[in-house]
Amino acid sequence: MSHARRMLLALAGLLTAGLIVLLGLAWNWLPSQEEVAVRITDEFRDRTGVQVDLAHVRWSLWPQPTLVIENAITRQASPIVARRIRMQASWSSVLRRQPRLQEVQLDGAVVPHVSLRQFRDNGRDQDDADHAGYWPPGGLQLRFRDLTWINRRGIELDYEGTMALDSDGLPSDVRIARSGSHPPTQLRIKREGAEDRWRVLIDVPGGSLNGQAQLARGPAGRQRVTAQLEPKDVDVEALLAVFKRHSVVAGRANGNTTLSAEGDTPVSLVRSLHTNTHFLLRPARLTRFDLVKVVRSAGANDRGQTVLDELSGVLDTQNTGNGVQFRYTALAARSGLLSASGNVRVFRQQLEGEFAVDLVDGVVGIPLKMSGTVEEPRLAMTGGALAGAAVGTAVLPGVGTAIGARVGGQVERLLEEEPAKPPGESPAAPAKPRR
Repeated sequence: MSHARRMLLALAGLLTAGLIVLLGLAWNWLPSQEEVAVRITDEFRDRTGVQVDLAHVRWSLWPQPTLVIENAITRQASPIVARRIRMQASWSSVLRRQPRLQEVQLDGAVVPHVSLRQFRDNGRDQDDADHAGYWPPGGLQLRFRDLTWINRRGIELDYEGTMALDSDGLPSDVRIARSGSHPPTQLRIKREGAEDRWRVLIDVPGGSLNGQAQLARGPAGRQRVTAQLEPKDVDVEALLAVFKRHSVVAGRANGNTTLSAEGDTPVSLVRSLHTNTHFLLRPARLTRFDLVKVVRSAGANDRGQTVLDELSGVLDTQNTGNGVQFRYTALAARSGLLSASGNVRVFRQQLEGEFAVDLVDGVVGIPLKMSGTVEEPRLAMTGGALAGAAVGTAVLPGVGTAIGARVGGQVERLLEEEPAKPPGESPAAPAKPRR
């Protein structure tokens, strides 16, 4: 046997022996599967304040250190369920006794929004300036499928997606999609090199919302995200249907959107999310209301539809601790029969708004109030407008009803208005009668 071959055999034997020793050491360092399950449940409870039960936990070292959790269920009235979580770490991190996740796969989960609200973060002092522990580890690959999100109204929405993080913990490639949506509705984010800038691609029914996003880093871990998107040919009614919602408006929207969020953790960024969209639908259709019928019947009948040549306005959204608030301002609608303007506020499915409708036959400024819910909206005249309409009917039937409603609405507005007071000034006390 040649010296070279003997050296190779010796080297191979040495490496094999060394690997066996390292495996033995790693095996001794790692706890049993029962101990792993206890550690997970204890850490989860300490972090969130919620107990979790694990049906089965197992780990293996070959070909890579892997931990699998099956049927994790939180002890809540509406439990969070994760059917299978597979976590994989690198060999080098395990041998350093500092396991670092490389890949996480989630197959099947149910996440009710109401249950997440019961979580609390007990793992860190809220005044601690170092928030690095809140961010996911760099170099992580996350994949999930069959994830069911249950929103505030109990509507179930299924999602799937992937996320790749760079070494700095920021996303490099993200895809999140509504499972089974036709046409596909999905969000894709791609990082541009090593810069804190991303290309945003959103596919929606009929069109897209594409643009750019940027991240600015501030002191003490503060982050600010801004984005500029361009809604193009978005089928509003079909898009809301993808998320199991009904739309009051139909048509294809175009415009521009700005987005901003600020915080020192991913959760705080989401909670502060604010958007502002200038939109135009041409043509458009109101799917629940016949505005001409509302005016001519003095609010007695609002069912039907209104075909519009165009509808424009500004949509402002703001995340709050109790949901997203929607404000539609500078709304302007126009058709061959009428024009209308107004504002609407939507919060937790409740509607509140006011409109003024002008008819082509010369009747102008008919005041209308919007109320009800997104699922069951209502459009009617105010009390003063209705009283005026009754007078208008007596004086001049037909169009006189609308004229009376306008006058009644203006009188009501004047009676309701009060002189503005400086901030902080309390209402003046009533004057004492003279003796």
